[in-house]
Amino acid sequence: MLELLKNIGLGIFVNGAYALQFTENTFEGFLGSLEGIITMLFAIYTPKVLKGGKK
Repeated sequence: MLELLKNIGLGIFVNGAYALQFTENTFEGFLGSLEGIITMLFAIYTPKVLKGGKK
């Protein structure tokens, strides 16, 4: 499930980066990229926090 969440976060990040490059609304592209990064970080660090340490 967390692997799926990582892939979703990566997709959101890529779409945000595309929006930053090819649109005039850079704030929305920035928010899209930030949302993707936060989603990926959540998926990566949640198992480590639940296990109580680093892998």
